[in-house]
Amino acid sequence: MRARYTGATPTQRTRDLSRAARATARCVHSAVESRSGDDPDGHVENDRQTTPGDAPSAHDPATPVAPRRALPGRLVWVVWAAVAGAVAVCDQATKAIAVSELSDRVVDLGVMDLRLVRNPNAAFDIPGFPGMFLVVAVVVVTMIVRTLPSTDRLSLAIGYGLLTGGAVGNGIDRLARFPGFPRGHVVDFFDLRWFPVFNVADSAIVCGAILLALLLVLAEREERRHAAAPRRRSVRPDTGTPRR
Repeated sequence: MRARYTGATPTQRTRDLSRAARATARCVHSAVESRSGDDPDGHVENDRQTTPGDAPSAHDPATPVAPRRALPGRLVWVVWAAVAGAVAVCDQATKAIAVSELSDRVVDLGVMDLRLVRNPNAAFDIPGFPGMFLVVAVVVVTMIVRTLPSTDRLSLAIGYGLLTGGAVGNGIDRLARFPGFPRGHVVDFFDLRWFPVFNVADSAIVCGAILLALLLVLAEREERRHAAAPRRRSVRPDTGTPRR
């Protein structure tokens, strides 16, 4: 370099040094770009690549909370059918025992009596015209069947199963018991002495309605809380190359 600037003026030396500095800067910049890589929009990618071991932790506050995933439809249908079938079978079995054992006697259990009553009305002796309660049962079961595909909680399927089993249990009485369809009398035998006489199907209907009401209230509160929660942002510093 000294031999090159032996006969050069100070102005020429300064100019040559500036050119050499600019050339060196261009080379360094090109090397950095080839290593980090620019995307088509001009943003520089982060040098840190994501690997399977770098998956976000479930306890990381910056990790977004995944929405509730719907359960497989087949599982919901299985739970609903199993609960409804169990309630209907239990209801008809206990009614058969009540008809055979309580026709001419009352069993005193202390807090309640077992008394055979044939009810021409609805659950808990609610009055109505003939056939109305059978129509209501069919409408309720149809609405439940149409709601099941969008159900994402097994607890809701259990509640729907209780309602369905109760409606089917009493519906069988309307179809098969004296005096025949659609005036069939429902067999009741649980007597609390201060409440209308009822049966297993009536109990399942009430329990299912209460369970569904509680679950719907809890689901609504959960949705409101999730909607009102502010989006969490990462507190980690940005390690990527800043934009130009």
